[in-house]
Amino acid sequence: MRRRQSWPACVAAMLVASTAVSSRADSAGSDITVRGTSASTASGFVSKGTEADSTREVTDVASLLEPLPGVHVRRLGADDTFSTLSIRGSTSSEVAVLFAGVPLTGAADPSLDLASLPLWPGARVKVYRSFTPASIGSGSLGGTLTLEPPKPTDAEGTLAWFGLGSYGEARLRLADVRAVDDGRGRVVTALSAARATDDFTYYDTTHLAYATRQNAEFANLQGIASVALPLDLGRGEPATVTTTALAQSRLQHLPGAATSPTLFAVLTTNRELASVDVAKPTSSTGTAHLVGWMRRDEVSSHDEMRRSSPYDVALASDDVTTGAGGSASWRGTFARRVIVEARVDGSFERFAPGNDESELGTEPGATRASVGGGADLDWRPFPRWGLSGSGRLDANVDAADALPLGSTSVAPTQGTDFRPTGHLGSEVNVGPVTLATHGGALARAPSFVERYGGGGVIANPTLVPESALTADVGARYALRSSRIRAQLELDGFATHADELITLMPEGALGLLKAENIASARIFGVEASADVRGYGFDVRAAYTGLLTFNDDPSVAAGAGSRPPLPGRPAHDFVGDIAYSIGPLRVRYGIDVIARLYADDAGNVPVPDRVLQSTGVRLLVPRVPSLRLAFDVSNLFDVRTGIPAALPNQLPGLAVQPAPIGDQFNYPLPGRTLLFTARWAPGEVVSTAGEAPR
Repeated sequence: MRRRQSWPACVAAMLVASTAVSSRADSAGSDITVRGTSASTASGFVSKGTEADSTREVTDVASLLEPLPGVHVRRLGADDTFSTLSIRGSTSSEVAVLFAGVPLTGAADPSLDLASLPLWPGARVKVYRSFTPASIGSGSLGGTLTLEPPKPTDAEGTLAWFGLGSYGEARLRLADVRAVDDGRGRVVTALSAARATDDFTYYDTTHLAYATRQNAEFANLQGIASVALPLDLGRGEPATVTTTALAQSRLQHLPGAATSPTLFAVLTTNRELASVDVAKPTSSTGTAHLVGWMRRDEVSSHDEMRRSSPYDVALASDDVTTGAGGSASWRGTFARRVIVEARVDGSFERFAPGNDESELGTEPGATRASVGGGADLDWRPFPRWGLSGSGRLDANVDAADALPLGSTSVAPTQGTDFRPTGHLGSEVNVGPVTLATHGGALARAPSFVERYGGGGVIANPTLVPESALTADVGARYALRSSRIRAQLELDGFATHADELITLMPEGALGLLKAENIASARIFGVEASADVRGYGFDVRAAYTGLLTFNDDPSVAAGAGSRPPLPGRPAHDFVGDIAYSIGPLRVRYGIDVIARLYADDAGNVPVPDRVLQSTGVRLLVPRVPSLRLAFDVSNLFDVRTGIPAALPNQLPGLAVQPAPIGDQFNYPLPGRTLLFTARWAPGEVVSTAGEAPR
């Protein structure tokens, strides 16, 4: 999303929004998952989650993200099917995703499938809600998700997790940390694999009967290795060299929409990446980093043409995206009570289509060269008051190859974008309460398909980056005692976006063209709670959104603006668990309400209230072994009644529809999952006790 403003105007807006709030106590060694807190005021509000600390059994990265405030996961089916992330009402293409500092999203694939992300025992995620520190990278319009690899600083040990569940579900996750070089280095390895048929039943609105989902199976395999070793450079303290590598392979069958299933569509993805990080202390308070990385993604798809309808088309693709980049940064104390982190970075991305076949045209090959730099500043003029600033300037140059034969595009020679972004923040600590506010400007450059066309999209060389002005304000409360720990958070935010990139119909053939015409307003509130003590473990997160689609082509009339599609007005996830001895029982509830599938707000998706339960057992005499049994969608809810529309004829019966995050993409009913977690040598605390 985007708002066009001059840089002085952006700075002025940030200054106005920057009043009130901070304490860093929430980052000082807490053993519990702190939702909505950050170690630096420069990063704004942050949601964190860990696989080991989740109240529910985590099946994929999407299920690890779902309980966090400010985020909404859109699934097109069961676990591990195609899913995307929305942060504070953003689109999935506006969310940046990084693994080990390597950007997984880019010009060729701005909307990442969460099912393609790796998961292993102890996996950690961090969601920057809107604002991202300049030292992490260019960020994006809708926030940033970072997936942290196994850390070489993790304690030595082995973790293993196994799972068997409904619809042929089978999962395996392994991780191992070993000390080398007389304890000065670490070698970390992790492996995960999963498969399922996902042949659940759903309500078919065409035949008014239940049918079995077909062509929905998947299988994936991924491995991670990380090595950290000291490097003596001859002066001062030795440097640390950390090398991380990831390899993934995934086969996903694509069932299509419930009313128009695709029985033969298959998607195959492969990803390889590597990064090297050299960290060298420059003084007692400063550290320099040099980072280099490379990435390769291959996506192949195939669908047989059945001609069952006039809209059925043949489609086959084999596309490869390669990228490489690096950065240099320094973090340290610049002056008394002032911490600065500065960074410069650059990258190169190449999209190379293979022997693609499509009756709607193919996307041309393209390249993007990017360079940027920025700095984060934290200043504490008083012990209980912190001020922060973050700013970046990014530029990229895009170029397209000659068009493939039969393409619908007219490719320009190149496109150049400059994107100044930044924000200011302030935090004040008042006893156990921290007040915080942040405000600033965000931006995102057009993707290759938006700029160069292909696959039924017409090129538009005049596209400019979309951007937005956004601000938030909130409070956090932290309680720590010998018997109870609590983290509570409440905040509100507002975003005004302009020059949104929207695909619009063009011509009589039903082709699409990206245009900078839309704008939107998003207002929201986020609340979260994490309370543990006396055997209880209570976690809850709520996100409320009020959105307005200001695109004049879809406005319902004077003074009436439809909501943005795909953003629920209410999203709540809650769990309460109680432990007695080695046994823990849990009850959970998930609520999604007022979700629309179209731009005009005329296609409501049924509201849903799904309940779940689970039990965990620390096996007596084998404390390193934990067994668990989880039941999702406890009461087998598979249909709902869509909300009535204002112009709906009175007395007209509303037909039930499958529940889901997207109209015509049903979610499964009741599912079962049995798991075992083995962690030899690990001290497993009883859930509900205040961590020490």
